[in-house]
Amino acid sequence: MTYASETLPCSSAPGYDRRMTDKPKLHVIDGSATDDDNRQKARKLMQKRPQAACLLRCFRCSGSEVIETKVGMVFKGGKASGGTKQILCATCFMKGERVVLA
Repeated sequence: MTYASETLPCSSAPGYDRRMTDKPKLHVIDGSATDDDNRQKARKLMQKRPQAACLLRCFRCSGSEVIETKVGMVFKGGKASGGTKQILCATCFMKGERVVLA
């Protein structure tokens, strides 16, 4: 009985000089990392900036009127607590559709 690893040739890639089941060798590269180019520097700066506020719009009707709903609220001592909050599109809700925006 022969196994597939015995019949397949060894890879010519560096680090793989034995059968396919063996682990590759670790090669240490001397030197430091290269500096980021302008595009990478700009991307890092944009990620560090806080996100600007944006207008919430419906992805179906492009409306910006919303309704905030809470499901599963409990009244304890005259105060509402708990529940799951969802923001729905008001225009789609009037048409009978429940479009959750956030």
